[in-house]
Amino acid sequence: MEELFELKDLLLAGNIDDALLLVEELTEMSKDDKLNKIFSFSIILLLHLIKQQAEKRSTRSWEVSIANCVIPNPLIIVE
Repeated sequence: MEELFELKDLLLAGNIDDALLLVEELTEMSKDDKLNKIFSFSIILLLHLIKQQAEKRSTRSWEVSIANCVIPNPLIIVE
């Protein structure tokens, strides 16, 4: 949130170059966050699949977790 206030101040001051740099930084932060979420979903998916194989059974919560990891999440858009 602090970055948005800084961006506003830069734009109001007419400092377009620094404002664009800040936008680039925010974009990179957003990409890193998406990659972290994908990595987390992958770990959860692998753990549940390994548990299913090792125990030769499944539970409803495992099935839901697997589905949540596999079904595309509209909040995670990788460009």
